[in-house]
Amino acid sequence: MSNILLFLLGLGVFLLGIYILKIGLENIATFNIKKMIANFTSTPLKGCLTGTFITALLQSSRAVSVITIGLVDTGIMTFGQALGIILGTNIGTTITGQIMAFRLEALGWPFTFFGLIMLVLGKRMRIAGFILWGLGFIFLGMDIMGMAFSFVINNPLVKNLLFLTARSHLLAIIFGIIFTAIIQSSSAMTGIVLVLAKNGHLDLITSTAIILGSNVGTCFTAVLASIGASVNGKRVAAAHVVLNVLGVILLYPFLEQFTMLMSLSSTDVPRQIAHTHTAFNVFCSLVVLPFAGLFVKFIAWLVPANNDTG
Repeated sequence: MSNILLFLLGLGVFLLGIYILKIGLENIATFNIKKMIANFTSTPLKGCLTGTFITALLQSSRAVSVITIGLVDTGIMTFGQALGIILGTNIGTTITGQIMAFRLEALGWPFTFFGLIMLVLGKRMRIAGFILWGLGFIFLGMDIMGMAFSFVINNPLVKNLLFLTARSHLLAIIFGIIFTAIIQSSSAMTGIVLVLAKNGHLDLITSTAIILGSNVGTCFTAVLASIGASVNGKRVAAAHVVLNVLGVILLYPFLEQFTMLMSLSSTDVPRQIAHTHTAFNVFCSLVVLPFAGLFVKFIAWLVPANNDTG
């Protein structure tokens, strides 16, 4: 029981780190995020690049999706413009995994300490302090979760759960969907997977399947945000779900071949996982981008105008 509490403590510290890092990155932007999103979406490509940048900046695809639904719902942006943003959020969200794949847990305390010092040195240092402080908490949280898992992994329930995910790729995807929808953070799910992989408890293919599921699970927030929205707001949420679900469906039959190819990208399993996550999301977005017009028509057919309740 104490080890489970230790894991939950690590998860809490990790999520706090993501929140603090998000504050620091938001403060870098002296411009209005909503205005920028609305102004730089004249084409699907521009929208995709804007969505990638903003999501990397805010460290939250959920936040960008919810903002986009709000902009479409109020008529500031059309659904066609919003599609580019959705494609970009999938790419931007992989930045978190790339950062966490570095084996920097030992820097958790130094980052946290120096980040706190920089926070009190004045306004100019405050933004860098928040970023350093947030990264410190992220690495500390991963370190604590790693220590906890070394004991929790012997729990029969945890053992059986990991055995099931390793035995069935489909179950691993379903686990990723459900767990991410519950904790409302694909970044946290990615962090847990990377910790397990670093400690040798998950292989590349199982880790990839779980993260693919987390891509779908993170859409749950957008679906909730679209409740009561206009038909175009609902279409934004639907586009987010369809994009990720279709990506998983298309890749699933070739999961083993894909992970085998990505294993060549690095000798380090956590780095392989980060590369796999990035490659998958970039591929899905780039495949849809040339057919953005057709995709818009498909979503419009899927969510017809008579569903408008806003």
